[in-house]
Amino acid sequence: MPGLAPEHGPEALPGTPSDYPRELTMYGSIPHTGRVHLMWSLAVGVFLWAVQWALRVQAAPGIALTGPTHSLPFVLTYTLCLGYWCWTVIGIVWLGEARRRWPLLPDARQRYERRGVYGLLRPSTLLWVGLLGVPLACVLGMFTAQTALAWLLPARGAQALPSLPLLLCLVLSYSLALGTFMVDYLRVHLAANQVRAEAAQRQALQAQLQLLQAQLEPHMLFNTLANLHALIDADPSRAQEMLQRLITFLRATLSASQRTTHPLGEEFSRASDYLALMQVRMGQRLSVELSLPPELADAPVPPLLVQPLLENAIQHGLEPKREGGMLSLRAQLSGERLIITVHDTGQGLAASKAPGRKRAHEASHGFGLSCVRDRLQSLYGSEATLNLNDAPTGPGTMATLSLPLKPAAA
Repeated sequence: MPGLAPEHGPEALPGTPSDYPRELTMYGSIPHTGRVHLMWSLAVGVFLWAVQWALRVQAAPGIALTGPTHSLPFVLTYTLCLGYWCWTVIGIVWLGEARRRWPLLPDARQRYERRGVYGLLRPSTLLWVGLLGVPLACVLGMFTAQTALAWLLPARGAQALPSLPLLLCLVLSYSLALGTFMVDYLRVHLAANQVRAEAAQRQALQAQLQLLQAQLEPHMLFNTLANLHALIDADPSRAQEMLQRLITFLRATLSASQRTTHPLGEEFSRASDYLALMQVRMGQRLSVELSLPPELADAPVPPLLVQPLLENAIQHGLEPKREGGMLSLRAQLSGERLIITVHDTGQGLAASKAPGRKRAHEASHGFGLSCVRDRLQSLYGSEATLNLNDAPTGPGTMATLSLPLKPAAA
């Protein structure tokens, strides 16, 4: 929504003059009510003329609404002039009061974001506007209307021009002011509620992503430590090398896990660290191939997005296979979408879902995929997909991520 965010310097403090929004119309407030004022003035004028035309009777002495002189242009001239001056006088007073009180209120920013300019006004200001501002606007509006009619009807002369009585003009002024600014206040209140709802949604999304991240990282770490424990007795030297790789990997991923997105090049670097860690454990049984076009290195992606896919490919595809195999990670551009594929030449989906391995497959394999899918849903909605299928050629499995080329929602 344009115009909702106030403009202020990075060092400005809430409640200081420099922090006061240059755009004095947050949520489309007072100066942007010109169209509302115009439409409401026209509506009141047409309604008043329609009542006069329908009744066609003489009202109380001094308040003559019938007769050839009170035509639609005549009534519209009065309502437009009265409405204009009410809108101008009240707008000047309220904006001036808001600017004056801004540096005096410690919670000025919060008031402004909840109710716009109306949150900065004192009750006494509203009272004085009702007692003095509207009557002043009424007098100025009557004078302007008479001047305009004298210019439009010069042949009648100033003394022969008709006029609406002061009491009726005063009633019209109050109704025009109340209608215009009541509509604007309701609009400001609705816009502020929408902004707060969006902020709450973003906070809930952030909490959800942090929960998913907190679940995913220990899952990977525990699996790696379990493998390290098994390797200590079998090959201590390789266990030490694996431990060193693990320390390097965790140090590199610590900062990345604190962000919502990072460049795809960093994601490939973290994947390379993890695969190097796995190569220490599997030795020659694991071959790795990474392919990242230079033009996609800066594409924003969620951190540690492909790591669960790599882990699943090793645990359920390559590691159970005696001779191991190849694991490839590729990124490519397809139209306006980023396609990331993880392809292993392991035993494939059918073998991992065999009766003897089904429970382990669902417990570990399903958890990693569910975390990835939940993160994609939270960040991209239905615009991102994850598909897991048998490899198109030869044995193995292919996981395919399809993301839009834009920053994540959070």
